[in-house]
Amino acid sequence: MDQSPPPAGPGFLRQAPSAPPLETYQTSFWAYDGEASGVTVNYQPAAGQLVGQPFLRFDIPKNGLAAGADGVRTKRGDSVLVTVTIDSVTFTVDFQPSGVWFSNGNPARLTIWYENAAPDLNGDGVVDSVDQVLQQQIALWYHDGATHWVPLSSVNDPTLPSVSTVLYHFSEYAVSY
Repeated sequence: MDQSPPPAGPGFLRQAPSAPPLETYQTSFWAYDGEASGVTVNYQPAAGQLVGQPFLRFDIPKNGLAAGADGVRTKRGDSVLVTVTIDSVTFTVDFQPSGVWFSNGNPARLTIWYENAAPDLNGDGVVDSVDQVLQQQIALWYHDGATHWVPLSSVNDPTLPSVSTVLYHFSEYAVSY
């Protein structure tokens, strides 16, 4: 039986069928120029737990916000309503509004935990050493245009398991190898 080659580009992680639902799939918060802000999204807690496993943490440090919607430079006290939309099935996260930029000296930080990803990373039906190698290559990628995805310099910690990177602008981001 012929097997078609995998699609070109990143290998997006997929959620395991046993993964719990998230507490929310979309959330918003206010980011203010000159103040630290951020958001955490967890999975729904299991029976007997008060807090579910983490899925996402996004932090904007004090003085990290450089430009608001459409790239307009912010001044102290300016605010931007940030909306985060999550697709936990494909481990993708979309940040809006477009045009938001962060300081080169104080970039934002995104961490996504992938403990609830399907362990068969390459989708060949077998969890094996190939998947272990791919797990070591996991990084965050951003969507640059209609179809192009770009890998970001990321810190992958398979022991947590989580992947983190600094962000300089809003886009759609994905956990991939």
